[in-house]
Amino acid sequence: MKKGLLKLALGTMSILALAACGNTSETADSSATDSAATTTDKLQEIKDSGKLVMGTSADYPPYEWHLVKDGKDTVVGFDIDIAQAIADELGVELEVKDMDFDGLIPALSTGKIDMIIAGMNPTEERKQSVDFTDIYYTQKDVLVIRKEDAATITSEDALKTAALSTQKATIQEDYLLENFPDAEIQSVPKWNTAIMSLTTGKVDAVLMVETVAKQFVTQNDTLMIAEFDVNSELNQSAIAVAKNGGEYLGTVNAILKEMTDSGKIEELIQINTQLMEDNTAE
Repeated sequence: MKKGLLKLALGTMSILALAACGNTSETADSSATDSAATTTDKLQEIKDSGKLVMGTSADYPPYEWHLVKDGKDTVVGFDIDIAQAIADELGVELEVKDMDFDGLIPALSTGKIDMIIAGMNPTEERKQSVDFTDIYYTQKDVLVIRKEDAATITSEDALKTAALSTQKATIQEDYLLENFPDAEIQSVPKWNTAIMSLTTGKVDAVLMVETVAKQFVTQNDTLMIAEFDVNSELNQSAIAVAKNGGEYLGTVNAILKEMTDSGKIEELIQINTQLMEDNTAE
């Protein structure tokens, strides 16, 4: 946009001039103004396009997953419903892009998507690349094991030299790498792949959040959740937007707060958990 280029040129000239006279206070003010303009434009850009593009990794029921019914494959889940509520509030259509989890932040940073809703934890490392909303859901980690191994896998110590799997670029991966240095860690793009490795005996356990683990265990009667606590930190899910989120971030946060205060998010979680259970039963 010519207007954007003009602002950039003027901003650059101002910074050079201020640097020459040593006025750091005014330089900071100029940077803040440029940032505010950028973030305001992002919210308006979405409204002008008529579309909100959400990035997710749809292998994480009941957060997001593929539901095939009557020959139609649809990405569903409470994260999808949250995104739909945000799109409705902004008066735009929702477009969902399903990709590998480790590709989400690069896609957001390069403008291919407008937000990430994928049960993502707002870690300090991720905050260097993107901005996060307030937390909208909290869960604990569990280990999924084969039922036949329940008598021998009774604590984390029993897995210190085992073969373990989890999803790539997650905080679960970080936990395993830090706390199981002598184990064989298999980090995979999709949770389905990790579970398949477990059922076929290629790994001894899979680390994931409890809600998702329950769904996979329900689908496979050879698996169970290990009957001991995992010492990892709680998983806190938030929505990610591009850096300097400004007005856009504030607007999404306000929508989330309204949904949380009204009980809508908890309702969506229950609806999608039931949806997953119903379709598993079929």
